[in-house]
Amino acid sequence: MDISTQRLTLQDTTGQTTTTSLIQSNNTSCCTVRLLDQITIPQYSESVIKAAVHLPDSSNLLFEPSSSFSQKAVVLPTALIKVTNSQTHLTIINTTNHPYILPSNTCLGTVSSSLLICATTSPYQSQSTQFRSAKIRHYSLNSSHKCYVCHQKFLSQNNLFHHLRVQCYPQELRHQIETLTQHIDSASHRKKIQDVLWKYGKLFDLRQPSKINITVDHVIDTGQHRPIYTPPYRRSPQDHQTITAETDKLLKQDSIEPSTSPWCSPVVLVRKKDGTTRFCVDYRKLNDITVKDSFPLPRIEDIFDQLSQSTYFTTLDFKNGYFQIPLAIHDRPKTAFSTRDNHYQFKVLPQGVKNGPPTFQRIVNQILGPARWKHCLAYLDDVVIFSRTFDDHVSHLDEIFYLLHTHNFRLSFEKCTIATDSINYLGHHICRGEIRPNNDNIRGLLETPTPTTPKEIFRFLKGAEYYRKFISNFSRIASPLYKYNPSNSTHPSNTKPTIFTLSADEQAAFEQIKHILTTDLVLRLPNNQLPFKIQTDASQLGIGAVLLQTYPEGDRPICYMSKKLTPAQQRWSPIEQECYAIVKAVELWHHYLHGNHFILESDHKPLEALMRKSQTNDKCERWRLRLQSYNFTIKHIKGKSNTMPDYLSRSPVDHAEDDIDDNVMPTSASISTQTDTSDHDTFSTSSIVGMVTTRSRSRQLPQSDNHITTPPNTNRSDVQNHQSTSSTSKTTTDSARIGYTGAIDQLKQAQQKDPDLQYIANHLNDNKYINSYLLQDGLLMHYEQHSKPVPCVPKGEIRNDIMKIYHDTQANGAHFGRDKTIKKIKARYYWNTMNSDITNYVKSCIRCNQNNPIRCKPPGHLKPIEPPEGVWHLLSMDFHGPITPTSRRGNKYIISITDVLSKFVIAKAVRDCTADTAARFLQEEVICKYGTPKCVLTDNGTHFTSTMMEHLLKRLGITHLYATPYHPQTNGQIERFNSTMDAKIAALSNQYRSDWDDNLPFVIFNYNTSYHSTIKTIPFELMYGRSPVLPFDLQNPNVSLQQSSHYAQNIVKYISHLTNNAKTNIIHAQHQYKSRYDTNRSNPTYSINDLVLIKNIHSRHKFDIRYEGPFRIIRRLGVKTYLVQHVKLLDLTRQVTVDLLIPVSIR
Repeated sequence: MDISTQRLTLQDTTGQTTTTSLIQSNNTSCCTVRLLDQITIPQYSESVIKAAVHLPDSSNLLFEPSSSFSQKAVVLPTALIKVTNSQTHLTIINTTNHPYILPSNTCLGTVSSSLLICATTSPYQSQSTQFRSAKIRHYSLNSSHKCYVCHQKFLSQNNLFHHLRVQCYPQELRHQIETLTQHIDSASHRKKIQDVLWKYGKLFDLRQPSKINITVDHVIDTGQHRPIYTPPYRRSPQDHQTITAETDKLLKQDSIEPSTSPWCSPVVLVRKKDGTTRFCVDYRKLNDITVKDSFPLPRIEDIFDQLSQSTYFTTLDFKNGYFQIPLAIHDRPKTAFSTRDNHYQFKVLPQGVKNGPPTFQRIVNQILGPARWKHCLAYLDDVVIFSRTFDDHVSHLDEIFYLLHTHNFRLSFEKCTIATDSINYLGHHICRGEIRPNNDNIRGLLETPTPTTPKEIFRFLKGAEYYRKFISNFSRIASPLYKYNPSNSTHPSNTKPTIFTLSADEQAAFEQIKHILTTDLVLRLPNNQLPFKIQTDASQLGIGAVLLQTYPEGDRPICYMSKKLTPAQQRWSPIEQECYAIVKAVELWHHYLHGNHFILESDHKPLEALMRKSQTNDKCERWRLRLQSYNFTIKHIKGKSNTMPDYLSRSPVDHAEDDIDDNVMPTSASISTQTDTSDHDTFSTSSIVGMVTTRSRSRQLPQSDNHITTPPNTNRSDVQNHQSTSSTSKTTTDSARIGYTGAIDQLKQAQQKDPDLQYIANHLNDNKYINSYLLQDGLLMHYEQHSKPVPCVPKGEIRNDIMKIYHDTQANGAHFGRDKTIKKIKARYYWNTMNSDITNYVKSCIRCNQNNPIRCKPPGHLKPIEPPEGVWHLLSMDFHGPITPTSRRGNKYIISITDVLSKFVIAKAVRDCTADTAARFLQEEVICKYGTPKCVLTDNGTHFTSTMMEHLLKRLGITHLYATPYHPQTNGQIERFNSTMDAKIAALSNQYRSDWDDNLPFVIFNYNTSYHSTIKTIPFELMYGRSPVLPFDLQNPNVSLQQSSHYAQNIVKYISHLTNNAKTNIIHAQHQYKSRYDTNRSNPTYSINDLVLIKNIHSRHKFDIRYEGPFRIIRRLGVKTYLVQHVKLLDLTRQVTVDLLIPVSIR
């Protein structure tokens, strides 16, 4: 361009040139633009305003805003405008969080006009041609048209996009664009979409972290609350390396910065299953004092109304959406956290901070602007673009991508779908005007298997009844299934000997109810103006949940979840399974729940405190941290009100999956326990081993204390502290009080104070002492033949100090036994009673008694139970399991009951070992079929000690006997039967052992009809007074014989004879077994106030103490049973048998 000649020369790619004259018009004008009428601009909105311009009608005039608007949050953009009747229209944007008022006659800016006419010589013609008047666009190498990869500048955005596509976009981005569009059949349609994606490919380029360009920052409003400081947890060196690596990564991403903040929240590390680490900060205390942001979320029903009229859809998902949102500078210190080496704070919105969802919604609303509700919608980070025609959709894509590109957003390629005719959005499938729930939301109920037992049918019916108010004619539809109600006298569960199947009418009723529960006859679209509610439950087989909303007429379901548990998850404790159900339900329905308050109902009462305090269970604590970004309240409901989740958990559909955070690094409690040594820094080096052992045992003490009866007003920490100090710290503190230093002068002075040693020193020439004693530098020495002289030790504390040094201390004794300690001390010292003194000292060592193994048979002679007077007088009851693998019917346990006299056994395969199962078995399978026994003997499991079981036995007049805790011999008969049963079931089962419950009845029948060596007869005969008839027995032709008039009396005599013989044979067998059992076994007896140690039943590690205590005998309860009391904590008592006790004496 030659300004002096006003000529512009252009050259094409072939080298041909053309010259253009620049002729400047002679009418140039400039005018002020003022607001016509006062206007109020709503918060976060864009408005069109009328302005006055005193110019003739014209188009393509340049408007430039006043400088007063350039520094404010109310923005007037530079624009080309059109003037008609001295008026024009301008766009104004209010980016503040409050309405903005502009008074009339406000100066908005200026407008100017400059017409340029272009003339050119055609390179393809021989003569000059003048083209029509046109406007010339002036270009400059603007920094906004610069490649973000190579930093090269371009004249236009199109040139920049072409450069990026050809040179700078990575190869994986090309693959992503091909993948996103491969479903489009039309080649022309696919190319149009790809052109848009290439144009805005930066949205999918994740090589560098990004932060969005927006005037709205996230604010953490804590009012006038003082800073909260939680010190960082103590960590292992490996943990510190992990934290350092994570913070270095965040620094490189410009997500955090060094801080001097007085605030501090603790860091929590969570290791995922794939080995990667999730870096988390626990912001619970900060969230508790943060003011809630009530920015509204879109109504889901309104969203579906908009989408129902469209044909083409695109869904977008933001990549690390929170980390793209800037944090207000004055609130960054509130997000501070500490590592071992530094103190940091976030520059972007971190995960887990309160009010993240409303801030995200506010920002997305502002960015999308007028496009919202026209052809684009956003629900938090789920954005959908919708159009009626394909061409419209391309245009809408270009518009939305331009807005996101301008604000520097990044998208997650894996979660985006482009230009499809159907989408899954907010839990629903949308296709050409039809909106229905996702299969994932209703599969938990839709694909539930047909029930295989009457109990499963009734459980399904109870779950469906929860929604009967929404189902017309429910009683008529479900009538074929009501006969399976256990309270119905026609209940067929105990009368059908064949495999259970539903009739045609019953199957039809079952399918119809399922259909109703999974269609809009009951299901409703979610409405976020109504409260959400989740009901969850867990069983040994799976987990179940229902998402509901509370309408005036009752709770209506929205989604169902039914998921199986892995074998490892089936072995979890109940609280872990129940908590896992909550986590999976919340994460599955995240798009409904995030940003909304909801109620979570569970029939597991301990979970009410899940979010209020840290959990001692590692899994529950990890899951609690995963849920901290949600706003919900946990409520306890009774099991009878939780029927549908109960059914879904017991008939699971979806395949099991491992928890994504199966492995977790230690959290605060465990870390501080494992590494805390501050209380022991003043100890001597010799006590280091004692300290380590103390901490190791203290971690196990809460488990070993489970069998100690602790009154409610006793602090369990006191128990732990005493256990550890009484068992370990005693030695370290005693070693610190050793007065003897080994100095010769100290020993000389002590000898001079001992009259016996002084007498010997004065009579060394006597025949009695001349060959045994001598004086060496004034020190009395004792010697024996072929041994060197050793000092004589006087009476008093110095002897105890020597025994303490050569038995208790780490470097000199290490708690070895009597013989080794005697020989070690004899080689260095002498006193006349040293053998007995050392023997008593070692014998009274608490730590030796607690840790040394007992290499002989446990003490206590056998005390057999006297056989009962008759059949069905005493029954022994027990659970056996869990059995691996679980059977095809879902059974994991066997509950059995044995008559102690006849050895007759009744057993049944069951799914769990709860008190309800035990009570039902006793009532339905035993009492209703065989009559009521006089006594029932069980162990001390909670399934037998529950209130339900006690109430049942008391109502029936049955005496309940308990076996002594941790003494299975009391209930040994049933234990012996279990081992026999296992072997026989295994022999009959298939190669996968999945049909073991099918073979259980045959094993029980053959056991009852076989000769028993103890009673010398068949249990069946003793039970029924007749011989059993086996299926294969050859039977004579039926012959009717007249029965004797004394038949009944003869049967009674026969059974009485069998009973007496059985009692005699049992007593004889008991005597034989007792003789073998008592051989080479001690039979100690204890008196009141004797001191004992108790065997640690819960020892799990090599270095755990083997015996606890000391305890004092306070009562004798039986021949082998005692009641003991802790010598320090007098409220701690325990009932034990003699085989768990060892005597101990206190020094």
